[in-house]
Amino acid sequence: MSKNRLFQQKHELWLAVLFGSFSIADAEIADIVYDFAMIEYRHLNWLGGALAERGEAFDYEKGEIDYKAEDTHALFKKLIAQIETMKAAYPDPEDAMYARFITDEAYFIQKLHELLETTPNRPITAYDKNRTLKSYDLDQTQTDALTLFLFEESYKEYELILVYTYSNFFTDSKLLSNIFIDLIYESHYHLKSFARMMSDMGILSMPRTIMERVYKFDDLEQFLIDGIKEEEGAKEECVKLANMVNHEALSNFFFFINNQENYHIALMRRALAHLRGEA
Repeated sequence: MSKNRLFQQKHELWLAVLFGSFSIADAEIADIVYDFAMIEYRHLNWLGGALAERGEAFDYEKGEIDYKAEDTHALFKKLIAQIETMKAAYPDPEDAMYARFITDEAYFIQKLHELLETTPNRPITAYDKNRTLKSYDLDQTQTDALTLFLFEESYKEYELILVYTYSNFFTDSKLLSNIFIDLIYESHYHLKSFARMMSDMGILSMPRTIMERVYKFDDLEQFLIDGIKEEEGAKEECVKLANMVNHEALSNFFFFINNQENYHIALMRRALAHLRGEA
């Protein structure tokens, strides 16, 4: 198996586990599976870093991902099957990185079997398109605006995770690397927040594939300039939506996200100044 194909499989597995976690209504169980997804992201990051170090090409292409299930037990079984297929894909089980992948995933399988035996089977409603948000009485206009925002912003956060991860593989600057890592983990949080809301509304959806030109760019300075503009646009949408939903708790959440974007812009401006030799 090519290393690029292995990278693609790890990418697909990360997303299957991640969106599986988002689909689970029980917060405690969802957090267990989400933790597995975050470890799978670290695997992907380590693998990408190793490939970049050896000069081997890889990309973010992905195929169809079988991540939907009608109930939690069906989801656990599906994830077990997908994780089990990975062991044979690792080229050298004696290598420290691949050995870590294998032992981590053996534990995930063990824990998912335990959840099958110890937790009640619950229906999954993350895909039923109910388009209602618990505890919030939104009218049609508010619901439509929230739906559009969640689809656009969840994709944006997924894209940013992967773009900054890819950029971090190829930077020798500690300052830039630290900024990329901060932005990656901020986007993880935002993606989780938006996807949980999508799950509650029955509109959880896997993000589309990122075009190669988005993350394999030649001009980091221009990317940061464009990224600042995009963050400024996201801020405007957050404020607009916060005012539109007219519900204190929900509005406060979007103002909270808006204020976080201020710091993201500051980080990106710092990275831009560093590239220009101004800081």
